[in-house]
Amino acid sequence: MQELETMAVYAAQNRLQGPSRQRNSLLKPLDIILEELDRCPEPDNPNEIALVRAGTKRMIFDYLDRIADTDYKPGRTKQEKINHYVDLFFDEVLGKAHGGKVNKLLDRERLLRSAYLFYFSEALPHAVKTPVSVGDSTTNDASN
Repeated sequence: MQELETMAVYAAQNRLQGPSRQRNSLLKPLDIILEELDRCPEPDNPNEIALVRAGTKRMIFDYLDRIADTDYKPGRTKQEKINHYVDLFFDEVLGKAHGGKVNKLLDRERLLRSAYLFYFSEALPHAVKTPVSVGDSTTNDASN
């Protein structure tokens, strides 16, 4: 699903995640949206969906603010990125890929989380290992 991949790559590029690279941490922003959709009393009501959309934008921002270092608190730019992320979910993943049907989307929640995590992880920069030379001078020489 191209829409979900676009959303996951956007999240990875803009560090919309929890404090670590653990599964739950990477999924946290998506989890916030899915949990609130699951709690929605009238998923077919556009006003309820608009409420969930607005509320999750703030909830994700509050979460990222809570876990951020005091020197690096999120501001307007991060809020704009969160807004775009949530809009991608509602416009593309829910609206386009699932025809606006919340229950249809929630029926596939487990698969969506797994695919999102795969796309997110693939978009993360991978650590480059620096090779150590054999004659490295940091080893202790017993002949001293």
